Amino acid sequence: MKCSSYDQFAIVTADSAPLFNQQLNEEIYRLRNNFPVVEILRTEPPFFAQIKYRVHESTPETVSEASAAEGVSFVCFQCPYFKPVLRADGEVDKRVKWGDCEHAELGRVLKTAPACDRCYETVKEGDVRLCFME
Repeated sequence: MKCSSYDQFAIVTADSAPLFNQQLNEEIYRLRNNFPVVEILRTEPPFFAQIKYRVHESTPETVSEASAAEGVSFVCFQCPYFKPVLRADGEVDKRVKWGDCEHAELGRVLKTAPACDRCYETVKEGDVRLCFME
């Protein structure tokens, strides 16, 4: 994820003190999550204030980051490339917390690890179809 931040300014002006106070408080409240800093530049009519605030932007760089920003996330055991460990009778061994994956760096991955970009690309390309369970 590529993150950046920069400063912005908002200007508040009014001809009366009550209106100026109301507009200034509304603007500070609107910018409350952006660390506003107020500088009052004129204390007599027309009143004038400058609010400096910080804007943060995050740009996804991978398919998985873009999907997470949209609220979609997968873990490895949901991926079609994940191969769970099997018991001698052929059933999935539910005690084991890992499995094999041809796209994992060492060929083995935790089943609850965040899915890699290849999983998201497979879904995006339409090679895998998702369905809702009841």
